Amino acid sequence: MMTRRTPLIFLLAIPLGLGAGVVSAAAPIQKSPIAVSNPPPVQLLVPGFTVRELPLALRNLNNLVYAPDGRLFALGYDGNVYQLTDTDGDGLEDASTLFFDNTRAVIPPSIGMAWGPGGLYLASRGRVIHLRDKGDGTAEMETVTGGWLPPTAAAGSTLDAIGLAVDRAGNIYFGIGVDAWNGAYRLNKQTGLSDYNQFSERGTIIKLSPDWKRRDIISTGLRFPVSLAFNAAGDLFCSDQEGATWLPNGNPFDELLHIEKGRHYGFPPRHPVHLPGVIDEPSVFDYGPQHQSTCGVHFNEPVGGSEKIFGPEWWRGDVLVAGESRGKIWRTKLVKTAAGYVAKNELIACLTTLTIDAVPTPQGDLLVACHSGAPDWGTGPQGKGKLFKLAYTDKTAPQPVLAYAVSPTETRLVFDRPVDPVRWKNLLRESTLTQGTHVAAGDRFESLVPGYQVVKDQSKVKRSALAVLSAGVAADLRSVVLRSAPRTAALNYAVKLPDGLTAERTHDAARHELPQHAAIDVLTDLTGVEAEWRDATGQVGWSGWLPHLDLAVAQALTAPSEEHTRLFALLKTPGTLVLRTQWDLHLMLRTAIQPGAKIDFEYPAETVTVALKPAAGARLAVKAPAAAQIEQRADGEVRITTTSRENAWWPVEITLATGVGAPALEAAWHSAEDARPRALPLRRFLLPFAVRHAGESDEATTRTIPEIAGGDWQRGREVFTGQQAVCSACHQVRGEGGLIGPDLSNLVYRDYGSVMKDIVQPSAAINPDRIGYVVTLKDGSAASGIVLQDTAQALVLGQVSGENLTIPRGTIAGMKASAVSLMPEGLLQALTPNQIRDLMTFLLTEPATGRAK
Repeated sequence: MMTRRTPLIFLLAIPLGLGAGVVSAAAPIQKSPIAVSNPPPVQLLVPGFTVRELPLALRNLNNLVYAPDGRLFALGYDGNVYQLTDTDGDGLEDASTLFFDNTRAVIPPSIGMAWGPGGLYLASRGRVIHLRDKGDGTAEMETVTGGWLPPTAAAGSTLDAIGLAVDRAGNIYFGIGVDAWNGAYRLNKQTGLSDYNQFSERGTIIKLSPDWKRRDIISTGLRFPVSLAFNAAGDLFCSDQEGATWLPNGNPFDELLHIEKGRHYGFPPRHPVHLPGVIDEPSVFDYGPQHQSTCGVHFNEPVGGSEKIFGPEWWRGDVLVAGESRGKIWRTKLVKTAAGYVAKNELIACLTTLTIDAVPTPQGDLLVACHSGAPDWGTGPQGKGKLFKLAYTDKTAPQPVLAYAVSPTETRLVFDRPVDPVRWKNLLRESTLTQGTHVAAGDRFESLVPGYQVVKDQSKVKRSALAVLSAGVAADLRSVVLRSAPRTAALNYAVKLPDGLTAERTHDAARHELPQHAAIDVLTDLTGVEAEWRDATGQVGWSGWLPHLDLAVAQALTAPSEEHTRLFALLKTPGTLVLRTQWDLHLMLRTAIQPGAKIDFEYPAETVTVALKPAAGARLAVKAPAAAQIEQRADGEVRITTTSRENAWWPVEITLATGVGAPALEAAWHSAEDARPRALPLRRFLLPFAVRHAGESDEATTRTIPEIAGGDWQRGREVFTGQQAVCSACHQVRGEGGLIGPDLSNLVYRDYGSVMKDIVQPSAAINPDRIGYVVTLKDGSAASGIVLQDTAQALVLGQVSGENLTIPRGTIAGMKASAVSLMPEGLLQALTPNQIRDLMTFLLTEPATGRAK
């Protein structure tokens, strides 16, 4: 078919329409990623990065620190402190000198080091140490503070003071480990009562004045705050390690905590007898599944006098967290609200060695320190460590920004810049979706398994592949859409895609670059908010997904998404924004009890209030279940109060008038026990179609499709093969029909709405496996179709008519991917409503016994 040339645009619609030009799987592609038998030492789960190993032979290192002048220091597990330098200018530190020689072992194994006034500061056993910079490449040691009570039960490596940071004023903050890691309440065997002292310095964050004379407890309830760090706003954060293995109601995950004065962080947690007088402060984020052993925490801010950060610009300010026991590096984005911080987490790398620290460098790289050996602490102070440098070398590589569920059958991945669909021709074949309670991104690269029973138990929990039915690239080239078998269970969903760059990420061995598998691994779930904006006339101008009800949070978390940028521009104009979600308000100030764990009390019910505050003068309306109390306040704020219950989610619908100043909707919560407002974590919002996962015994429900009620399968088959819709000229169903377009036999696994969308909007997404091309000929004409054969002699195009067109190579001037699907729009206009219903019945249901096939 001869056509005029059109611009190169790929439009979004999964190609399951009735015309030619795109293709989906003939049958569901249901597979899980195969575990990598020999994973690389460091595998990045996002494209555009290279990895090099430093040519240094050092024992295990615990901390990496840059001085303000750019010098790099490393704290050895054995107490030696090194200065590392790059002597040949290749970007890799290749020489080490002793800044402090610990041959005499005056510094015991320690973790927690930071630069402060006059040199380095170390958290150690029984004291904080200052290594005063002598200016000659060496240091002199002195004790800053000490003398606190030793722990009742010392940790396995005799760690005591742990984690350290220095603020801009010179105040020194450090953690002191819990009094008894294996018995946090310290129950007295004679009385049965608790000997835990909440006013002790054990299990706290301590603030030491710049003159080293005043020591104050800032917060309590810490277990082992391995790493402390200040962000650019001057707020203090720390990692705290999981405690439920040793205390049934202890924190079940490694945590990221925002340290605030006077707060208690839940180890040990509140108890009606042993510890009734505290409020357990929730974490900002939990890193799971269990036993990650979060260690190094560093903000992605410039260091050493540089202005560079690690990764894309929109990674600036994110927290980079090292997970030691399972070899992980996370990037956690934080958004500050008046009620606290909201976190969104992404796993960016899997390692085969114990990952203890990961720090941004002045050159804009990430320097990673690893221990040798097995979890938890590997080969110890005398073991050989490794250092890796991760570099953002291909700044043109599209980076995944968001991954979310649009509907029960559609998962969308949004990128920060246009992707090249031609390079993703194997997108459908190489994409996988894996579901499960404990599923995580990059599981196939995980090679370190901590030896805890809970880890073994969780590995036995069912995980399964979700059939990927089709895949496509969006109109603006910034999204990839996967259509799958329906899923509504509130589980984790791991997505694996090819990286869209090369079959294997290239590496330069001469530059010490390590090989990488070419793939993108992300984790998504069914959290979020359905959003719809209508203009003043009632026309829908935008519909989609948001991560949070708080519009400032939602905007910050979606900032690199062009699609969401358009929404927030629309919110400045008159209209109405409708937000729909479900709230999970259970255990807001309580610690979740792990399955199988037993405690000697029951948690009382919580009365929780969610406060929603719009911009001044903006109208706000809320619909909630009848059991909730809704209070409309004079300042426009709406408060919804309810008693939370286990296994109960609260559907809510919020309507907000827009165009009244800058778009704003603040969201916070408090409880009857504690009126202090707190931010709602992302995990507290579930999409309207999400249902609670009840376990592996769930029974499949009978599928019903109300839109096709009364439809006739046989009449639908006649429509499919007839001359009005001409579907079968291009498409096959169960072996009957043409071969140009997608085989539609798998539509029985799809939902009505998504299939109808693909028919009505055939150019909404184009499968990279079946891209339509416009071929320009030397005589000035053009032909379009699907490339069926491409040889040195000729190009064979499958055309929308069902015919094949062979074009001699010598006549071709050029070819580009087609702007639209070859399937024409408006095919349903020739059909009556009954014919459409019959056709959809044929496409979406299996033939009954006795029907023609």
